[in-house]
Amino acid sequence: MKKIFLAVLLTAFAAVAVSAQSKTYVIDLGDSTSGKTISIVKNPYGPNYQNSNPATFTKYFAGDMPSPGDIIEVHYKFTSNVDLPALTMAVIDNSESAKWWLAISDQYESIENIKAGEVVEGVIVYKVVAKPVAAVTVQMMYDDKIVSKITLQKAGVKTGRK
Repeated sequence: MKKIFLAVLLTAFAAVAVSAQSKTYVIDLGDSTSGKTISIVKNPYGPNYQNSNPATFTKYFAGDMPSPGDIIEVHYKFTSNVDLPALTMAVIDNSESAKWWLAISDQYESIENIKAGEVVEGVIVYKVVAKPVAAVTVQMMYDDKIVSKITLQKAGVKTGRK
């Protein structure tokens, strides 16, 4: 009897462990539903410059939003119309119901020394710390007084749950 109980208990623990594993979500910035050109302008609510139309991916996750502990891979391939010393990206929910800024991840990752017209590509991995309320967006920003346009291209991955 003890062996059967122990076997059932171990099976239950294994099932919980499997269901508790983190999930990985993939974002290809080229799949943005906000368009292929992201304008970065003076932030009217703060001292920095940030995108006026953030790259939005909500439709890819609406039925299965990321949760704390999950991973989001942001695959990027883009060009800038001007040289940028650095471009910082954050994964946020910028919906009205999230009061315009809910950090889905508390990481802010930067790409440095961007040259006008040159293709910049790579992957940034974010750990999810908060469940989005209604939207999944990638915010791009910097502190320099530069107005720029970032032209997104497909990075070659499928946006959605991995």
